[in-house]
Amino acid sequence: MMSKEKGVDMLNQALAVDHLTNRVLLVESNSDTSCSISRKLSQLDGYLIEEIPKLSIAPALVKVSSPDLVVVSVESLNDIDLEPLQEIKRENPLPVVVFAQNHADGAAKAAVAAGVTSYIVDDVSNERMPVIFDIAIERFLQVQTLNNELETAKRKLDDRKLIEKAKGIIMQQKGLSEEMAYREMRRAAMNQGRSMVELSQKIISLTELIGE
Repeated sequence: MMSKEKGVDMLNQALAVDHLTNRVLLVESNSDTSCSISRKLSQLDGYLIEEIPKLSIAPALVKVSSPDLVVVSVESLNDIDLEPLQEIKRENPLPVVVFAQNHADGAAKAAVAAGVTSYIVDDVSNERMPVIFDIAIERFLQVQTLNNELETAKRKLDDRKLIEKAKGIIMQQKGLSEEMAYREMRRAAMNQGRSMVELSQKIISLTELIGE
């Protein structure tokens, strides 16, 4: 029977390995075996590879396996390849690295629009891959942070507009100054246990209902 101490030690080792391992969902349709990404990744430490034959099933697997990044190897990126990448970007965004043997006009722009983090044309050495992946992950995280900040700023602006609209309704209906209307809204929000945004939505909805 395994001792408690040994069990804890094995668990810690398993967690440490998981922490240091990048889980990669690999889709390789490039027929040039000399450029096999799968073969090159197998020669590197720190990567747990799950390889699938078709990019079309990648979105479903991303939901289930939650990889750290998706790696795609194709002869040339086309519209059929872009559709599942767009779905990943929309549903479960994560870093995507595309290796292509040939470059088609407009492919780079389309790849970026589909959420591709790094688009590499031509063959690459084993040694370059960890750097490419690390940069792709960092770039993805930076873009996500920026997008989150923009979403937060937009939400705050929308909330402010909502409060201003509700305040204008109170000013007009009760003949109050801007300051007095705001104070009354604050008091009502506290008494009702609502946020100012929630109260503003209620004021606007009631006004529209009465207006109808």
